Amino acid sequence: MKRKIGLLLILSLVFCTSGVLAAGLPAYGADEGVIIYEVNSGDTLFAQKQNEKFYPASTTKLMTALVAIEHGDLNENFTVGDEIESLEEDSSTAGLEAEEVLSLNELLYALLLPSGNDAAETIAVNIGKKIAGDSSISADKAYEAFVGAMNKKAKEMGMTGTNFTNPHGLHSSNHYTTPADMLILAKTAFADTTIKAITRAKVHEVQTNKTKHKWNNSNLLLYSNFNELSEEYRVANNLSGTNPVFNGYATSGKTGFTEEANKCLVFEGEGNDKNVIGIILNADETVLFKEASDTINTVVKEYELLEWSDPEDEDRVVQVVNYHVFDGNKLKYKTNDPLITAVPQANQDSYTSKVKWDETKVKGDETLTNLETDVKQGEQIGELQVYNGETFVEATPVYAVNDMKARNWTDYPILYWYVTIIVILMLLAIMRIMFVQFMRKNNIRYKKIKIKKKPNASGSRSSSQPPKRRR
Repeated sequence: MKRKIGLLLILSLVFCTSGVLAAGLPAYGADEGVIIYEVNSGDTLFAQKQNEKFYPASTTKLMTALVAIEHGDLNENFTVGDEIESLEEDSSTAGLEAEEVLSLNELLYALLLPSGNDAAETIAVNIGKKIAGDSSISADKAYEAFVGAMNKKAKEMGMTGTNFTNPHGLHSSNHYTTPADMLILAKTAFADTTIKAITRAKVHEVQTNKTKHKWNNSNLLLYSNFNELSEEYRVANNLSGTNPVFNGYATSGKTGFTEEANKCLVFEGEGNDKNVIGIILNADETVLFKEASDTINTVVKEYELLEWSDPEDEDRVVQVVNYHVFDGNKLKYKTNDPLITAVPQANQDSYTSKVKWDETKVKGDETLTNLETDVKQGEQIGELQVYNGETFVEATPVYAVNDMKARNWTDYPILYWYVTIIVILMLLAIMRIMFVQFMRKNNIRYKKIKIKKKPNASGSRSSSQPPKRRR
């Protein structure tokens, strides 16, 4: 897979580059498949033809790297075999030679920096044998096992519009993807520590049993001056002097090109608390890197992250009118996931949030509500919604932090104890009046009860007269 940037690219960028502070994302080509995604908020900032089929070219190698890391040992050495001889003469290679010995880690550098199809073939055959569990199988069967693992991995990741037929991305009509699927792949790949370290490296050198290699990263966003590239690479691609598409915020990336796929780029940039991942497929070579650079600058410099909720924050409280007396009148709620919105700084004042209650459980607003039923801790009771003016943007569920029962008839005597006491006293008074009336109506009088004195021990009655003396 030949990558020729060419003098046309340089001239067009020098004379057509606009200011990086231009408002809004760049105008992408009408035939391009594009997704621009902000990682910290989880927001898709722009999407164009995101579910349509495109050829991924060498951006395929991000999946090749993931599968290799999953099934292989980075420190294990592999020998380059006859598999590299089947590649076309103008194919993009890392310059590997038959019988050359490299570790899997070094092969990944050869795969991702110069986009070596020879490295892809070597990885597929050697890791394919491990996947098949049989080191004696043929190179073709090992190759099939590896590609099968790529498709299995894609399915597991939710890449429903993707099919791979090879580990490098050379054209096949049945080798395709979508921008949406490539975003899934990019998020996973760039989060992997090994792939992150490799794709952020501008150059890598290694001495093998055969030769010394120096591999430059094909992601031109990383170089402030083309003189940082090897002379061989500069001459092959007609590059020299200051790089007009250099971007100091650019981090990871993977390029791709075939005649059928056109120019492709999966890229990442970080700055000012923003982390942007972009997918651009089927682009013209004169605009690809400029579009990517302008995208990174716009998101990093002109967007703001508005945080609406923090899962650690349990201070969100709403007052309940019909609360159960022993539960108190405060219902606490929280989100389990952060809700962050990436918005253009110029428009951030138009963004607001509100809680939308599940009205089968809670009715009201964010200050005063009524329970429609008992609420259990951890139960979803609504969602926190974000709006841009009147337009809904995104939402996340809210959950009850504490149990709370809706009020029932037993609560009223306790809640209104002072009324209860007055009612009881009134009832006692009424009962007293009714009792007296009943007694009078039936001519019933009270009788005094006389207590008879008991005789003394001798059987005589006691007397207050002193005993007479005998004479």
